[in-house]
Amino acid sequence: MVVEFPKFCFGVTLKTGTIIIGVVQSIFSFMFMILCAAYAENPNELVDMSDKSIIPDIYTLRCLLILISTVSALQCIFSILLIFGAETNRPLLLLPWIILNPTAIVIYVITTIIGIIHHTGLNNRSFIVGHLIVGLAVCLIGGYNTLRVYNYYRHLKTLNF
Repeated sequence: MVVEFPKFCFGVTLKTGTIIIGVVQSIFSFMFMILCAAYAENPNELVDMSDKSIIPDIYTLRCLLILISTVSALQCIFSILLIFGAETNRPLLLLPWIILNPTAIVIYVITTIIGIIHHTGLNNRSFIVGHLIVGLAVCLIGGYNTLRVYNYYRHLKTLNF
């Protein structure tokens, strides 16, 4: 059972809301892709190179940045497909975004929990609280966007598109 949204939410239709979600997410994922690719090319901008104990971790950082850049590129492509699918009323073009977005949210929650556990300590209270607040906001916004797009997908399926 999926939560039903009205045909209008925040003053826009499901179609317009889906297009807005696609545009905003494609812009953010494109910016994130470019930033991660640039830092993967030159990771010493992120890490202080004077500390020689960190140098073995630069390879791991570079691999992680390349992975994040690749996933951001996929997210950008799927967001553009979302825009075209909503504009042309093709529900199959919405499916890649509907599959990737909840998967990305689950991975984000898992990595946030791992980061919080890793940095647990007496002096890291503000770090943990900050990550919990940001993580909750990301999950709520991402969950709302996913439900909104999924409801539009179901609406298109009922119209036999």
